[in-house]
This record gives sequence, C-alpha cells and structure tokens, in this order.
Amino acid sequence: MSLHTASGGIGDQLPKGLAAFRRLLHFVGRVELGLAIAALVVVVGLSTAQAFLRYTVGASLWWAQEIAENTIMFTYFLGVSYVFKTRQYIVIEFVSSLSPLRLQMVFYLIAQVLAFIFAVAVLWLVYLFSPTLLNMTTPVLKLPAIVNSGPLILASAMIALTSIYYLAFGLWAMASNRMGHSLYEMEAQGIVLQPWEEEE
Repeated sequence: MSLHTASGGIGDQLPKGLAAFRRLLHFVGRVELGLAIAALVVVVGLSTAQAFLRYTVGASLWWAQEIAENTIMFTYFLGVSYVFKTRQYIVIEFVSSLSPLRLQMVFYLIAQVLAFIFAVAVLWLVYLFSPTLLNMTTPVLKLPAIVNSGPLILASAMIALTSIYYLAFGLWAMASNRMGHSLYEMEAQGIVLQPWEEEE
C-alpha cells in the first residue's frame, strides 16, 4: 500500500512542483538504496574471498582492504542519506509533542534548516580541504585521497536537497492549512516514499 492511500489520498494534492520534487527524491532513494546494497555485497564478497584465500592457499588480495574500507563508507553514507530522505530514523518527540501543533511545525521547519546548514557545512569543509586531498594519495592503490570523501560529498548533497524539499513542503502545509491533527499526519502527506512503494 502506498502512503497516498495511508494518508487518505492527501498526498495527491501536493502542488506540481513539490510533487515533481518528491518523485525526484523517490527515484534518488531507489538509486541510493540499490547502490548501498550493491556496495555491501561487494564488501561481503571481498571479505569472503580474502578469508578463503588466506586459509586455503596462504595468499591474499593486496588491494582488498582499501576497497572494502571505501565501499563500507559508501554503504554507510548512502544509507544515512536514504534513512534521512524516507524518515526511517528514530525521533524522540516527547517535548515537542507537548507543544501546540503550530509550534511543532516551527520546530519541524527549524530542523530542516539546521539539517541543510549542517550538510552544506560538511560540503564546504570538504571543498576547503580539497587541495590537500587532491595532493595526497591512498596508501595502496595510490588514488587521490579525495576519493575517500566521495561518499560523504554525495550523501551531504542529497541530505541538503532533501532538507530543501521538506522545508518547502512544511511551509506549504502551514500556508495551505493542511497540517492535520498531528505532525506525523502532516508529514505523511508529503513524505518521500520507500523504493518499493509506488508513486501515483
């Protein structure tokens, strides 16, 4: 069942721009999840091959550890971006839930702004350190060290984009008086769907 049905079809009433933005993030979420799973499979495959070679023929894949480390980072950061996008993280809302819904919405909007600022700050720091990272190389494969920052750059950019969407959605929900009876009900109207859920 899609979230449209779960929220009573309210998600169908999103403005065209927001609906298109949500479809884009839904597609990006599918790609992120697929790449994260593929990266995890590579890590498991490399670890299995490494263990097998060491204990059977006494050899090893000299490049496997560096590839595995980078692939784990890829899995982790894409996973974080995906979880943020589809709102699958755990939130303790005890204090905010005691507030009136309008104040909860203000907290919601502030949270989106703070997430955006954090993601952009990470991107800015990577940019500042990029000359150093471009001059350094990885220990085994001798790739530019900025390759190690690739997953962080990608995930930070996706989190910033997602924050923009949820900020725009929250502002629209407040302006059009579509907040429902709870913050959860409001967010369900425009949440980015899971990859296996169908966009209508």
